Amino acid sequence: LEYTVDMGITPLLYKVAHKCILMQNEKLKNYSISAQQAALLGMIVFLGEDNGINQKTISKEMQVKESSVSSLVKTMIKNGFIFKEQSKEDGRNYIIRLTDKGNEIIEVLKNTQGQIEKEIYGRLSEEEKDGLIKTLIKLV
Repeated sequence: LEYTVDMGITPLLYKVAHKCILMQNEKLKNYSISAQQAALLGMIVFLGEDNGINQKTISKEMQVKESSVSSLVKTMIKNGFIFKEQSKEDGRNYIIRLTDKGNEIIEVLKNTQGQIEKEIYGRLSEEEKDGLIKTLIKLV
């Protein structure tokens, strides 16, 4: 299939996103973690910082049902990547944080993300790369 400008943005964004996920899954297969689990770990780091993050925020940011997040969180707790603790501010709320194993995976993810971006961006000039990032930010 040859991609052209008149195809529209949807199939092109899908293809690039899918390619990134496949590359990430390949690089992470030795760590028994999926791209979706990696995305969750990244959210905990970048949105939760040191304070952790709750499942409602994860659901909103990942744009998936809370029940799907709940299942994902249970799997990741079982695999030792994260843990939940009761919020000190609101006892009905649980905060999700990284375990030491989760932090180790974050370091692998940073390296993996760098490799993927290098491969993807390797075809672009710095000006094209900056333009692409700015455009994607506008779309999000």
